[in-house]
Amino acid sequence: MILVKNIFQSLLILFLGLFFLETVAIGVENSLELYSGTVKLIRDGKSRIIKKAGETYNLMANDRIQTGNKTQITLYLKNRDNTVKLFSHSFFKLDDLSEEENSVALLTGKSNFSVKPLPESSGDEKVVNQNNENKKVTEKTLTAKLGGKLKGNLTKLLRTKKRSKKKRFNVRTVSAILGVRGTEFVVATSGDSTNLLALSGEVTLASPDVPDYEIPVVANEVSHVREGSGPSVPVTVSVEERDSIAKADGAGSFQEVEFGPSEPIGSIKERLK
Repeated sequence: MILVKNIFQSLLILFLGLFFLETVAIGVENSLELYSGTVKLIRDGKSRIIKKAGETYNLMANDRIQTGNKTQITLYLKNRDNTVKLFSHSFFKLDDLSEEENSVALLTGKSNFSVKPLPESSGDEKVVNQNNENKKVTEKTLTAKLGGKLKGNLTKLLRTKKRSKKKRFNVRTVSAILGVRGTEFVVATSGDSTNLLALSGEVTLASPDVPDYEIPVVANEVSHVREGSGPSVPVTVSVEERDSIAKADGAGSFQEVEFGPSEPIGSIKERLK
């Protein structure tokens, strides 16, 4: 009887030890840090209000995060390879936190992202070369349909619909899909509109209605997606505009920006047949 009791106690200690190690590992892998304001963390249908600045909290897949007024928090993902800064009145969801990929959703509000770049490979170079060939074919097709040469920034809409699927970080909103291989960028979304500013590297922007039609947006460029249209032509912003957008608190940070033209969804679908 004593032997059985000792074995049971040993197994219990072992189980608790493994559970503790797992909890610590999860805490290191993905966490939330509050700087100011209040946060509601929703997990498995239960809500927890976080108010204590400076504290760090573990995060898990499918967690939902809602920020209050005058709030700033940072999410550290994949052992701080990827960071997400959330501002006031944002609603955020962690879809997938696997080793291979992070997938998140910004349902409303504003976030600043920093994603560790993927190493370049020869396979990526082949994809880029193929993209360039696809772009030439698409440009000829659209030029013929429009009956003449393309003018100005409209040529920038002719981005290939088949781009590298090797992306380590994905962001979705109600009106857009963003694919990231490594970059810093800002996203603000409200209602049927999503605005994007790239700070470094490259991030692709697409409408959920035509997810394979992606527009690459590079450093100091802005683009947006509205319901019924594809991504707008990327437009370069000044250093002052860039810094103002990055620092602003809330989804209204893009309100002074003049975006480029965009193509109707119906036209894109017809062209890509």
